[in-house]
Amino acid sequence: MITQKFPMPDRILVVLWGALLFLPFLGAVHLFDWDEINFAESAREMLVTGNFQQVQINYKPFMEKPPLFFWLQALSMQLFGVNEFAARLPNALIGIITLLVIFNVASKAVNRDVAWLWVLFTTGSFTPHLYFKSGIIDPLYNLFIFLSLIQLYYYVMSKKARHAALLGVFLGLAIITKGPVAVIVISLCFLVYWIMQRFALFFKVGHIALAVLSALAVSAIWFGVETVKNGPVFLLEFIKYQADLFLNPVAGHGQPFWYHPVVLLIGCFPASIIALPYLIKQKKTSMEEDATLIQFMQLLFWVVLILFSIVETKIVHYSSLCYLHLTFLAAFQMHRWAQGRAKHHGWQTVLVIGVGSLIAILFTLLPLVDFWKASIIPYIKDPFAVASLSISGGWQGWEWLAGLLFLILLLFTSFQIRRQHLAKPIFHLLVFISFFIPFLLKSVVPQIERYSQGPAIDWYIALSKKDVYVETAGFKSYAQYFYAKVKPCPQAGESLTNYIQNGVIDKDAYLVTKLNNFQDHITPAFKEVERKGGFILFKREKVQP
Repeated sequence: MITQKFPMPDRILVVLWGALLFLPFLGAVHLFDWDEINFAESAREMLVTGNFQQVQINYKPFMEKPPLFFWLQALSMQLFGVNEFAARLPNALIGIITLLVIFNVASKAVNRDVAWLWVLFTTGSFTPHLYFKSGIIDPLYNLFIFLSLIQLYYYVMSKKARHAALLGVFLGLAIITKGPVAVIVISLCFLVYWIMQRFALFFKVGHIALAVLSALAVSAIWFGVETVKNGPVFLLEFIKYQADLFLNPVAGHGQPFWYHPVVLLIGCFPASIIALPYLIKQKKTSMEEDATLIQFMQLLFWVVLILFSIVETKIVHYSSLCYLHLTFLAAFQMHRWAQGRAKHHGWQTVLVIGVGSLIAILFTLLPLVDFWKASIIPYIKDPFAVASLSISGGWQGWEWLAGLLFLILLLFTSFQIRRQHLAKPIFHLLVFISFFIPFLLKSVVPQIERYSQGPAIDWYIALSKKDVYVETAGFKSYAQYFYAKVKPCPQAGESLTNYIQNGVIDKDAYLVTKLNNFQDHITPAFKEVERKGGFILFKREKVQP
């Protein structure tokens, strides 16, 4: 299906393809609350304090995450400045590495065509692509988990000790990226696979010990040093927080059981729909194709999906660990289509056109929001949402054409599929989406961000040039810390908000509130300065000695 048309080696082409898609426009839009700004702020505070051992937020211990990803962000900020580009650059580079890894895995285990299709399904599906242009932890964590699983697969195929050791190394790196949940995921995969083998011993006990020791040694690079230096406080608080995530819907992130399947179906379009036959039923493969690799891809997908559907706290990126496995299965299915060895189902065409059309219509209508918002505002009951929509998004007036082009392409895809040209139109769709996503980040997302958080961030950036206190009241945010470049405030104690509201402040203080609840959070000492969108800026002058 894919022939060698370029003299350049495949892996160089993969790097160039990833760089072309992942590196541009990283700084085109502000970081988003909470996670992107939270993580970038923790990295910034490492640079401010020089404390790279402990993760902090607002200069207080942050017990939710280990530091590996923050180290990468801090290094990027040291090289390129404290900005959006530097915060997102590590994931863009991780994205390029991930494309190389999956290309290498598929080209060795299956063939070159599947390898290239896997790369295309990763860049041509929405959320798998978007995550490599973000500033969140998950792309790095997912890569280490995936590498751990691949080493388990290699171990099953070869029984070599080095694969057990590498499994432990990558698992240890995953642990100091996001925590011991990585151990649960890989252990469940191991256990389920063992059950599938009817408890036949496919491993040596010594090799299991080697994997465990490797994971402990690597994770001790931070967890061990932290425990020796500061005691078990972080470890205990971290375990308590993870247990709370599992048992309770933390921070209002409770969702129904079917939340992640729907997120994957829509977010991973079109890979999610193409891969469905492989998720529902095991397919037969010919001798040159590795059924064990497919089995492992299905295994981790279902382990992650079921595990995080059971977990009470449900956030979009929890199921991002399914992305690489989902895109592989889609690539394998499309390869079988191209070879005439797989049946195409009519319901897949309906889903591709239906889900794709919804996405295309959304991105056609969004750029026109300033034209039709007057018609929908009377039906919105939330004062904050109404006020947010009242400002101009700064649209140029042509952005809707990209969504319309997407819709036209989908209709053409539908026509081609009906004529049984299955692989070619999907191939064109993947290439289109690969470039459509950077376009969205440059020309659509910044305008949408103007409604959601833009006014507040504008104030924070302006206040960063002054020696003042900046906080929020009535809602949780990390944006004020990063964009106002706050400094440590020893006088504040546990609550900076309480200090600037009631304390004897030595410099001017500003509070940002939301329109719908500001009366409950502002003392008479503060005077309103400005309203913009759904936000209000208040000021309290310093207390004269």
